[in-house]
Amino acid sequence: MQLPNHIQSFLQNYSEAVLVTDSTETPLYVNPAFTKLTGYQIADLSGFVKEVLYKLQIRFGSQNANQAYWETGITCKNGSEIWVRASLSPIELSTDNNGSIFTLMNNPGVDQMKGLLTESETRFASLADATPVMIWMSDPDNLTYYFNKSWLDFTGKPLEQELGTGWFKNVHPDDWKIFNDLSAALKNKQSYQCEYRLRRHDGEYRNILEIATPRFLPDESFAGYMGSCLDISEMKEVQNELATQTTELIRSNEELEQFAYVASHDLQEPLRMIGSYVQLISKRIESKNTESLNEYMDFVVDGVNRMQALISDLLQFSRVNRKGNPFAPVDLNEVIKIVLAHLTKRIEETGAVVTAAPMPVVNGDSFQLIRLLQNLVDNALKFKAEGKQPLIEIGVEDKGTEWLISVKDNGIGIDNKFYNRIFVIFQRLHARDEYEGTGIGLAICKKIVERHGGNIWVESESEKGSTFYFGLKK
Repeated sequence: MQLPNHIQSFLQNYSEAVLVTDSTETPLYVNPAFTKLTGYQIADLSGFVKEVLYKLQIRFGSQNANQAYWETGITCKNGSEIWVRASLSPIELSTDNNGSIFTLMNNPGVDQMKGLLTESETRFASLADATPVMIWMSDPDNLTYYFNKSWLDFTGKPLEQELGTGWFKNVHPDDWKIFNDLSAALKNKQSYQCEYRLRRHDGEYRNILEIATPRFLPDESFAGYMGSCLDISEMKEVQNELATQTTELIRSNEELEQFAYVASHDLQEPLRMIGSYVQLISKRIESKNTESLNEYMDFVVDGVNRMQALISDLLQFSRVNRKGNPFAPVDLNEVIKIVLAHLTKRIEETGAVVTAAPMPVVNGDSFQLIRLLQNLVDNALKFKAEGKQPLIEIGVEDKGTEWLISVKDNGIGIDNKFYNRIFVIFQRLHARDEYEGTGIGLAICKKIVERHGGNIWVESESEKGSTFYFGLKK
């Protein structure tokens, strides 16, 4: 269809750029002013009128059934961009065909503002690239279109791979759920803050603190987010170290309280007994009555031996953390061989049968692991059930991140109300004349296991045996 001649004649000398389309938006005519402004001839516009006239559209001045106004950026035929004020009005081409007439007016003031904006963006990019903080920007659909140099240096990825949602591939899979929790803030276009792990260029995941703020245009329409990211791995390590030190301090204070109790009770009792019998011995010697002196001396020696055992066990307990050896690979099969060699005499005396499953190699202190298993097996031998042959099984189970070691016996068992008490220093469940020992063995076991990053507990029933479990990290 051709534009009527009388309309072409009118528009030919029109000072403003004009484009006429039919009802299907097929270009019918452009005047010389349009070609001068944009460089496009009528043949150049076939099929992409919308792409030309609506590119970078930012605002409608008014819109009704008869006319609409807006401002838009246009890419000219030579590749340059200009900013124009556009208007759209209906035009009757024939009795059965209504088209549209577009009028464009160059807006050099906007072009000047665009130049200033470009200069401002250049300054922003220079400043953002100079900062050590990682900076990004996203569009209204939350697709990221800008990353500064610090981000790209951190991830080691080219900008093309990070754009849109490409950057998300660097986030640790276990932290993806963190972004699901931000959906409400994103939906409501609110500021947010979160922490996650991001893969660095060397493959190491680092802890990142991200703070994001929504951006709005002058007309209050949402333009996307601007965010900053900071590597806080060192700060997290310091926080974890402080937490560990705090835990150790609390534990140390608890141990000091336990030592104070020992000093005022457990060590005092043999001292009082020694003092009493030394006085009796002294009186017998003064009266030259030597009767019962040997018996009294035996009591004194027994008290001294008990004090030596208490002090020795106290030293062992206090040295678990302070005097421990550096961790190294330890074959638990060899540890069990050494434990059974140390306990050969007691095993033979009790007629016990001790079995062990094939054990793994772990990272730990071999001396302390020997002490740990020896204490547990020795307890199983000590607290054997009357009239039963002691049966002791040492087992292992792979729990993924740790090895779960178990020591099971068929001894006298433990009432569940004493489960926690047995791991406290010098907490005895039986009288000294029933079972030997200072009551510190399981407390040492607990401390050794905790030094190796695990936990220890017991499952038992009175008269039905016990099973002690402890974990060792892989």
